Amino acid sequence: MKQLKASMPDQLAAQLERASAESGRSLSAEICARIETSFAADEPTTNFLGGVARMPAEIELETGAAWHQHAGAHEAFVQAIISRLETLKPKGSVAFGDRPHATTSEDDPRKLGALIEFRLRRQPDFNTSGTRQLMEEEHQWSRADRMMGSPRALLDTPQQQPDQQRKKAKKL
Repeated sequence: MKQLKASMPDQLAAQLERASAESGRSLSAEICARIETSFAADEPTTNFLGGVARMPAEIELETGAAWHQHAGAHEAFVQAIISRLETLKPKGSVAFGDRPHATTSEDDPRKLGALIEFRLRRQPDFNTSGTRQLMEEEHQWSRADRMMGSPRALLDTPQQQPDQQRKKAKKL
């Protein structure tokens, strides 16, 4: 691993140190995670997030209040985000196709979005966590059960019929 020397404003360094303490990662791991995240997104996502990141300063200039300290400024921020998202909305159906990495059978985009936001608020690294991996596996098993029948139904397959026939023969 290559070591780099970097300079940054004191305020930024303090923010990174707080984030490192909150996440339980070393300062170096926190910096790497944040840089990796910045490169992981596709161009439309990067552009959208950059636009959203600039909105709070403009909202504070226009309203005289920070979005998280005033209900009206908050509403303006919400509307700005929704407006930006609407300009990026693809045409077509909202129905999903195959979802090989799903953790839930929920297909309503609004409910699914609320669930995702809730999970990520509670566990910021949910998308790379063991919890998500386990939930994904359980969901896949559940889907397979629905398609093939329950595990109990699999126990009642023809392989057990000879055994059941022997029991019936003993009774006769």
